[in-house]
Amino acid sequence: MGLKKIAVILMCALAVNANSIVDDTGSSTVAATISSTDSSSTEATVSIENINSTLALSDNEAKNIEDALYNEIVSRDFYQAVHRTAIMYGAGWDSMITNVVNRLIDNGQSQLIDYAYKLTASRGTFIVRALFPSEVRLHEDLFFVKIISYKYDFALKFGLGADFAGDKTAYGDSDTSTRFRVTWKFVPFWIGDRVYFKIRPIDIAYFLKLGNTRDRDGDHGAYGSTNHDTDRHLWYVKPVRHNGKLLFYIINKEYEELLKLGQSTDVDGDRTAYGHSEKDFNPDKFAWYIKLV
Repeated sequence: MGLKKIAVILMCALAVNANSIVDDTGSSTVAATISSTDSSSTEATVSIENINSTLALSDNEAKNIEDALYNEIVSRDFYQAVHRTAIMYGAGWDSMITNVVNRLIDNGQSQLIDYAYKLTASRGTFIVRALFPSEVRLHEDLFFVKIISYKYDFALKFGLGADFAGDKTAYGDSDTSTRFRVTWKFVPFWIGDRVYFKIRPIDIAYFLKLGNTRDRDGDHGAYGSTNHDTDRHLWYVKPVRHNGKLLFYIINKEYEELLKLGQSTDVDGDRTAYGHSEKDFNPDKFAWYIKLV
């Protein structure tokens, strides 16, 4: 039996018992619980039991299997989707999984990030690393990134000073060269039926959040704080393919606002970060590169 098939068998067995994945601190108090009660898809037409790697598939049969996997992911039936993916990978149908991943990106489905997380939680990291864009692996422990505005090509950072509440203002910096101040870690938490992230730079324990109040434009200011116990500190990520580039919207859980940079620069040449007052999925204005360091 080949190593690939052994890995898939182990993954399927472990998927049944995968109940939690812990963040990079190793603390059980911030464990991201894995739920197996997601609603199942009613659109999937091909059962896992009918997948047979010894048979050549017609184009129509391959499309039906891809559709079944896509529908399971979009309907958040991740238990079934992970199981199907493991069997497809073991059958050597890597290209079909890749087709589904690309379809999720092209359709702007945030479930792509949840799907990758669930695969990893079920010991399918090898599948995610082989078949997914590297930017999707935000949930991995040793994954550090720069967050760069598509519109301005400015890198997200926190200011050096703190305000009266002890918070640091978030800015965009025109200097995108790799250094601690612009290198970030996404810490995953499974809440309800999706993965959220707390986002922090690697050099200081400040977590990105939106403020409590709106400004005259209806936006919430973006800050960093040492406490991180509110929904204002939680974010989810939505992919978008734009002009051939893989970009992401970064969306706050509390306000459902997209992270953005302001139009004007301050005396240091920086742009202040905000949560946009409207949920406007315009990649030219609000999308970000997530670049692996």
